[in-house]
Amino acid sequence: MPVEIWKKNLYVVVVVELGVLMAFTFAMPFIPLYIKDVGGFSTSEAAFWSGIAIGGSGFGMFITAPFWGMAADRWGRKSMLIRAQIGGAVLYGLLAVAPDVTSIVILRVLQGVFTGTVSAASALVASQTPGNKLNYAMGLMMAALFCGTASGPFIGGMLADSIGYTATFLVTAGILLLGGLAILFLVHEKFESSTTKQGIQLKSLLSLARSRKMLPLLLMMAAIFAGPQMISPIIVLSVREMSPPEITATLSGQALGLVGLLSVVSSVTSGKLGTRFSLPRIMFVCCLVTGLMYLLPLCAANVTQFIIFVGLTGLFIGGLHTSTNTMIGLAAPRAQQGIAYGLAGSANSLGIGFGSLIGGTLAQIIGLRPVFAVAAGLFLVISAMIIKFIPPPAKVGSHPIELNK
Repeated sequence: MPVEIWKKNLYVVVVVELGVLMAFTFAMPFIPLYIKDVGGFSTSEAAFWSGIAIGGSGFGMFITAPFWGMAADRWGRKSMLIRAQIGGAVLYGLLAVAPDVTSIVILRVLQGVFTGTVSAASALVASQTPGNKLNYAMGLMMAALFCGTASGPFIGGMLADSIGYTATFLVTAGILLLGGLAILFLVHEKFESSTTKQGIQLKSLLSLARSRKMLPLLLMMAAIFAGPQMISPIIVLSVREMSPPEITATLSGQALGLVGLLSVVSSVTSGKLGTRFSLPRIMFVCCLVTGLMYLLPLCAANVTQFIIFVGLTGLFIGGLHTSTNTMIGLAAPRAQQGIAYGLAGSANSLGIGFGSLIGGTLAQIIGLRPVFAVAAGLFLVISAMIIKFIPPPAKVGSHPIELNK
């Protein structure tokens, strides 16, 4: 594919994903508050049900992501990205009129089943990008992810406090719909369907998932995503206890937005460092420091300190995600990029599901703040496991299919 085409596709996908991920995270500062109001729950009950609702999305995506990945390798990655964005638009529109907490949980599970834009976009970009540019492309993708998650909660919190939860859900649906249309008309995919059984059958998925290069990465990705999701329902409810109710969503958005902003910096930085240092080394350093940063919110004496300390947890998490996603792309042949990122999406979703459920459950047992210490311990354990189980790729910045030529 001509260089200008893959670059054009990359930039369009990055810009669209920035907007889509921003919209997806509009609800982060207020979904526990929405559940609390709809169900009439106490703070601990809201934390528990928020964990179930957020986790339900993760479990739904865990089950279906690999199969969407196989579909991408057979029918095209572009169509899967459009499916994810249009599906999200429909489901967020329905969330705006959800009558009870059961409906919210069901819609969140369906959201996990039918969305997954990051995996779909990553597979599309990875399949069209030259191997020696893959770390650069993934750095931009992770920058879009974290920039979206930085601005999304901040904007969403202000929208929720000003126009209400229902209207904010509808704004989200509209942005997702526009994103799907942009991919449909602006992205050109030079797609060649796999003609071998290895590329399209379940056997291929299982073989890749069990491979020595892929399995440790998938397990690490699940654990890495579990950590932030453990404290996801906790942040908003902790802010609620320290601030006036009428500005809780705004302040929560500031905390989550700061996490995303600092993650953008680390994702771009690690994308550049990936050609100079081994990816497992970058993963280890980012994971270790992230674990230490998760201890800071325990020391917060007021809401301002809490927001700053929560924000600092994002300082190295972007680099951790960028290096891990790059290694996923390097661990699979180009014909199986859809399957590879489908498996990655499934691992991420498993971490989201268990992390949210564990965090919400622990909040009822040990309180809100101590959950940060549990998440910190998880990251410190992962950093030790990276040293033991994650081998370096054959060549940084190269793709297996090119190494085999």
